[in-house]
Amino acid sequence: MQILYLSHFYQRTELALRIGIIYTSASLSGAFGGLLARGLNAIGFTAGLEGWRWIFIVEGLLTVAIAVISYIVLPNSIETAQFLTPAEKECGRLRVEEANEANEPFQWSEIRRGIFNLQVWLSASAYFAILSGIYSFGLFLPTIVNNLKFAHDPNQAQLWTVIPYAVAAVITVVVAIVSDRIALRGVIMLFTLPIAIIGYGVISTSTNAKVQYGMTFMMATGMYASVPCILSWNSNNSAGHYKRATTAALQLAIANCGGIVASWIYQKKEAPHFHRSHTIILGLLCAAWVL
Repeated sequence: MQILYLSHFYQRTELALRIGIIYTSASLSGAFGGLLARGLNAIGFTAGLEGWRWIFIVEGLLTVAIAVISYIVLPNSIETAQFLTPAEKECGRLRVEEANEANEPFQWSEIRRGIFNLQVWLSASAYFAILSGIYSFGLFLPTIVNNLKFAHDPNQAQLWTVIPYAVAAVITVVVAIVSDRIALRGVIMLFTLPIAIIGYGVISTSTNAKVQYGMTFMMATGMYASVPCILSWNSNNSAGHYKRATTAALQLAIANCGGIVASWIYQKKEAPHFHRSHTIILGLLCAAWVL
């Protein structure tokens, strides 16, 4: 519900950049996670636990710690932000007109208005296709790199996965800034998704390790750069707090089912090139472009 939360603090033409920063952190987490996993795995057997177990323990503890800090520090609304003066709160309320929607009375008609909105189903389906690619990319990129014999061992493969994520992070922020500046969402995606489509199109047929690794840059960039646009697009076109809350939840509920698809696509029998697996994601991304 990050999108709903951000919509209470920022104007419509400012959402893509903020969402872009969030998803940049997601792509950077792939890079940082690779480095962290490499370091922890290198420790080996320590305190009665294997290195791979320490990866889960350390990353889990970091997540819990940040969640506790966020609960304490993040305000629920402009009115409850203790770091703002009364004048700043008033300015925030006037500047972000959507903030007043939180005070609207609850009506089931608003929920129905969100559920039966055709646009949210189209955007949710497109986002589902994109997330199927993002989830599978994150889950199996180390395996892909390792099976291509580009790295000599799994630890080195983790290091090679860092670079595509880092490049995607930079491009995602740039695309989000451009999207906010020109106030366009869908049109931007018509240009970002083909980057990933080309990447998957080439990697689904190539057997050259260097070419395949090069395509991972396009795959990551095209998919991650499309996310801020599609999320802010849905929020921008859902007026009313309860309708926006409904469409945001519905979009994410449908889209996150892509994780189920991702977990079954890259099967061991498809190794080392995963041509069929890449082709499935290629088809989904083409569908996302059409939607």
